[in-house]
Amino acid sequence: MRKYKNQTLISVVGLAVGFTCFALSMLWIRYEMTFDSFHKNAKQMYVIYRPHPSSLKSASDFKRNPYQLAAYLKNLFPEIVNATSLGNEPRGKMVTEKGVEFHELTISVDSSFFQMFNVKILEGNQDFLISGSNKIAITQEKARQLFGKENPIGKTLGLISYFGDVFDKEICAIVSGMPKQSNYPFDFIGPHGISATPGPNWYGYFPHTIIELFPGVNLEAFEKKLYEHHTGEARQNITRMTIKPLTKIHYTDPTIPREVKFQYIFIFALSGLLVVLCSLFNYLTLFISRFRIRQKELALRMVCGASGGSLLVMLSAEFLLTLLFAVVLGCMLTQLVYNPFIAISEIKMNLSAIYRESFVYFSGVIFISLSVFWMILVIFQRRSLNLSIRQTNKILFRKVSVIVQLVISVGFAFCTIVIMKQMNFLFHSGELGFSLKNRALVFIFGGHADAFVNRLKQISEIKEVVDARGQTNLLPKDTGGSREIISWDDQPTDVKIRLEMMFVSPEFIDFYDLRLLAGEMLTEADPDSVVLLNEIAVRAFGWHDPVGKKFANGRFTVKGVIKNVYNFEPTVEISPTCYLKPWPERESGTMRVKGVTMYGRFILFKYHDGSWKSCKRKIEQLIKNKYADIYEATLYNVEEEYNKSLKSERTLIKLLSFVSAICVIICVFGFFSLVSLTCEERRKEIAIRKINGAMASDILYMFAKEYFLLLVIGTTIAFTVGYFIMQRWLEHYVIRTSIPVWIYLAILCAMALVIVLCVGWQVYKSSIENPAEVVKSE
Repeated sequence: MRKYKNQTLISVVGLAVGFTCFALSMLWIRYEMTFDSFHKNAKQMYVIYRPHPSSLKSASDFKRNPYQLAAYLKNLFPEIVNATSLGNEPRGKMVTEKGVEFHELTISVDSSFFQMFNVKILEGNQDFLISGSNKIAITQEKARQLFGKENPIGKTLGLISYFGDVFDKEICAIVSGMPKQSNYPFDFIGPHGISATPGPNWYGYFPHTIIELFPGVNLEAFEKKLYEHHTGEARQNITRMTIKPLTKIHYTDPTIPREVKFQYIFIFALSGLLVVLCSLFNYLTLFISRFRIRQKELALRMVCGASGGSLLVMLSAEFLLTLLFAVVLGCMLTQLVYNPFIAISEIKMNLSAIYRESFVYFSGVIFISLSVFWMILVIFQRRSLNLSIRQTNKILFRKVSVIVQLVISVGFAFCTIVIMKQMNFLFHSGELGFSLKNRALVFIFGGHADAFVNRLKQISEIKEVVDARGQTNLLPKDTGGSREIISWDDQPTDVKIRLEMMFVSPEFIDFYDLRLLAGEMLTEADPDSVVLLNEIAVRAFGWHDPVGKKFANGRFTVKGVIKNVYNFEPTVEISPTCYLKPWPERESGTMRVKGVTMYGRFILFKYHDGSWKSCKRKIEQLIKNKYADIYEATLYNVEEEYNKSLKSERTLIKLLSFVSAICVIICVFGFFSLVSLTCEERRKEIAIRKINGAMASDILYMFAKEYFLLLVIGTTIAFTVGYFIMQRWLEHYVIRTSIPVWIYLAILCAMALVIVLCVGWQVYKSSIENPAEVVKSE
């Protein structure tokens, strides 16, 4: 290990990085997949989803349903053994009688909740289940945190709503809580906010609907029956209901905010495993090459009385020490990345627990590696002494190892570059259909905002302000709802189209630089019936010349066609959209702020390049002053909002860039080490060639030709597999980049340069040796 310290070091570092990446990502995957798995009948529990009534996006399918749906489904479908409605409230603030404020998690339930979930009333009564009461239940853990050993029953807490109203709540029961690794963690339980008295029409309260199926139910048949069921007009015309397992919604529900997409965690785990594989191949190749050099030594040891077992122990010691050093370094890396890992993954686990979990994965990889190592040793050990002494050094395994390392490192580099190119394409290609650079907005809730707008215009960093009263917004995404169209000009068949409605003004269109493709843009003089359509809507109507066409029984006339606007996540298909001027009665738009849907007013503005920080600071000071009777104002940067939709991709780029760099370093050191060993094995051959007149360039060509052939084979495999993988990955994006030839050529030239440098250096060292001395020493 001392003699080949460079190779040992790169093997240890590569294994340590691979161990750490693989162990942490597998821990992350297991954590994500065990949400709510602790319930008694968790495998039979499902959450009801349905299409969002005001959106055409499949990703917007949501799980909020009328309160009465749970009991309705239980009575209608014999496959359902239990059903409950569970209100998952946004975070608020609770204030104790001592005036101490703290954050809380509250859910609202009825008695059916306790029949399905492993939550028990430990002390007190069930008055907190009575709809409309001011009673709540507190978990045992939260009670101990707030009141210590004092009995909390009878205590009064003040619940502060988002709007500042205070509601007194009396604690009437202590309940057992659920682990934080749940989709519905809570500190308090309250009643549903509506009366449970049945009536002819369903109420407008929308909690989550969770059902429990009988074991053995034909899931496919039940899903089909549920999807085709229609609740009827009195029950909000709910149809096309689907179900998702309760234990899977945490990583399958696209509406749940997360730092990294779940599928990217699998990619990270695979990356770690490939780094381990690359390091092991590198190490085993060097070990076997050195083993061949030592075959005569080992044979003589056996002649002198060494047993096969003692040789096995001697050779295993080096490998075990390498793995041990890698594990120790891996633990140090885990300690180093613990805080950022916890921040990204949001795993609620301390460092000692992560070490315990990681050790399991470390042990598995070490066991498999050691098994392969011993198998190789057994193969060599079974050879006869005479064969060991006379066997020529074959290099087939060495070549295969080089190709494997090339495939992994080049493949990683290729995929990382393509991902980075796609991210750059999304921002700078102009294909988004609108401009987001140096644009921001303030969403104002409550009161008149004229004074606030005037003060915005006085800020020196701001060069344009647009009062978007009654209009919808692009980012953050707002919606004007949707409308079903059943008639239009040149309608080919009796079909229906649902259009999303976006209320915009000419100033709004200019502000976001919406791109006109045909016809004319809206003007202030246009009536409300004149609209713009996007490209998708024109195709949906089947029009080749849409300008002047009418739809919705002649209610709307198309004045122009604009380029598709991709203001969603780049993986979500856009919908047919109609852009029209705000109706006179429409005074406000909607925005989801801190979990609450608010009706307010959008104030758009452009700021000078490079002035965002100072501009933001001045606006935040204005927001603190709360001009006029404004209750709340929230500042958004359009570019930052779009960046949020690419957060997973950016995190993936960072992870893959790091892993790719490690793989390339391992591959480069592998090349260097193998060339060194090859030159060492062939010192006599090189010396004789020099004696017979060979030049250094001839020897360099001889070595380079062999490794360039391996490079061509390895990169061909890597590019083929990488192209197939990245094409599948790019298909998830509605607008996507191409994979140009320069990426292949750049990677190929970079690896060729590495080979030339490695081979050239070793050949230079061999060429300056005295051939007579080499032959004599051999």
